[in-house]
Amino acid sequence: MVRMNLSDEEAELVRSSRAGAEGGQRLPTLADYADPNRPWGESPKPNPPVVKRLPDPREWVDRQQRGATSVGQANYLDGIRSPKKDPIQAGIDSQDAYTAAMRDPAILARRVTGLQRTNINEWAAKAEAVGAGRYAEGVVASRPKLERGVESYHSFLTGHLATIDRLPNATVADRNRRVLENLNGLRAFKNQRR
Repeated sequence: MVRMNLSDEEAELVRSSRAGAEGGQRLPTLADYADPNRPWGESPKPNPPVVKRLPDPREWVDRQQRGATSVGQANYLDGIRSPKKDPIQAGIDSQDAYTAAMRDPAILARRVTGLQRTNINEWAAKAEAVGAGRYAEGVVASRPKLERGVESYHSFLTGHLATIDRLPNATVADRNRRVLENLNGLRAFKNQRR
């Protein structure tokens, strides 16, 4: 007999399923197949099926939570490892649709509607539950992207600051000019990156 190593959550799901915690349903056990009254070659009598066109809200949410905790991470990683199409190229290809959608007042109104469906307490609770560690993990995982961005910005700043440093700094007018040159240079760099 092959033994599987189950996580605590998986073992609890199996135990609760067998105990009938899933809406009175239970999974067949080895004892069901060993029943001497069961005709040879036939399956044990099933639990009576209950047809539900739509699960109740609590059951729906529970199913989503069980799915996410049992196989969600594996499915998420599978989707990353073998996407149906290149997500970056798909984003580029859909630019026209995105631009049109961002001009549609009905779509723009959805943002406000969505924000009104939540509140700062809900936001804070989720942020705390997900954890600050996710932020740090994200920054660490983004190192190559960060390196490219810093290299580009550092290269620009080296020349930009050299230009500012060459400007006179004796009068208030000189210092005002340096401030404006700095702002204009930073703005030009930002617009160039867009």
